Amino acid sequence: MKNIVRLLVLSLLFALPAAAQSWDWSMPGSAGIIDPAAITVWDLTATTFRIRTNSVGSVTARYPVTNTYGSSFDISPAWGTLEATISDSSATAASVTATLYQVDKCSDQETALCTITSNDGDGTPTCQTCTFSGGLDFANNAYYVLVTATKTDVPPVAELHSLAIY
Repeated sequence: MKNIVRLLVLSLLFALPAAAQSWDWSMPGSAGIIDPAAITVWDLTATTFRIRTNSVGSVTARYPVTNTYGSSFDISPAWGTLEATISDSSATAASVTATLYQVDKCSDQETALCTITSNDGDGTPTCQTCTFSGGLDFANNAYYVLVTATKTDVPPVAELHSLAIY
């Protein structure tokens, strides 16, 4: 009986770290680093980054991607999908784009891995995705998501609610 209990405890000790390493990265829209030059255009409401209802213009926000997957021994998650929850209510007067960038730590060379461009809809939040290959290599690169929200007329909606990478 003691051996069974010991075996059970050991298996739990190894299983929990393995399960913890499968977590994905996510970020609410309101947590980005927003371009301060566009202060009169953007607004944060709860978890949402958006162009104000009565404003027109374009604003960018950056979302640093951190490794939630592993440890110092496991720094290359096999993630391959960027997901954005976006509201866009106009085919011509509103849009939101989200691009995942890889930045080489030594050369500072940036590479776009994938881009989401909002689908024109009725203004309700929708999840949209793009895929990239090769996973992420945190040993040699840094990563961020650049989001640009644009409105050329009022009252269309251009909002980012959340981002995720899995």
